[in-house]
Amino acid sequence: MLVAKLSEAYSTLPTKYAESLLYIDLVDILTAYRRTSRLSTIGNIVGVRDTSLSKYVNGRLRPRSSKSLAMIKVLTDMNLVKRVVSEYLRDGSLVELLTDVPFTKLIALSILDRLVKIFHGSRVETVVAPSEALLIASHISHRLKSTLINLHTIRSSSKIRNLGNTVVILVLADDEIVEQMAKVRAEGRRTAVRYVFSVIYSKEVDTLASIFPNATVEYLIGTLP
Repeated sequence: MLVAKLSEAYSTLPTKYAESLLYIDLVDILTAYRRTSRLSTIGNIVGVRDTSLSKYVNGRLRPRSSKSLAMIKVLTDMNLVKRVVSEYLRDGSLVELLTDVPFTKLIALSILDRLVKIFHGSRVETVVAPSEALLIASHISHRLKSTLINLHTIRSSSKIRNLGNTVVILVLADDEIVEQMAKVRAEGRRTAVRYVFSVIYSKEVDTLASIFPNATVEYLIGTLP
């Protein structure tokens, strides 16, 4: 196991694999940031020279795991990710964002950091997401070893009754999704929705918060630019 200084998101993995994954995550996150920012700007955020960051991205230099983790923690701060996503959407489309693998990983790792704090070591049994949010949700479910279920496939299904500790990942909450999640709450025999995340805010997000009063409900951006 990794030493205690590494976060829970990596601490359950074999050491060599965790070290490699940290580096891959760092490169993907830096790649995502470079969509909207210069390396010098990123360097100022993490306190690392842009020449070193360039070497990390190009595979010419690999930082220590502790340094990778420190940079990842800074760059996945939810407030910072909110700003970067808003900047991305000024010129790029939502579809481009949702199919941009480094960017979806950046969002997912930001959510994972929140989940570690919210669940305090409890297992996340199920990650539920509609089709358009599956790329973000797949990053999360893979890291947590959770079952990933497409929200559109649990209609009239027995799966709806046994989701356990559940995380819901959305792009945009609408009336149909609210209806489905209300059904999950009404019919779920063993379902505890603990966290609901939506990329974009809508009034339906507030409705979900009222349906699941014990869940933490968050979103990235208020409206599309």
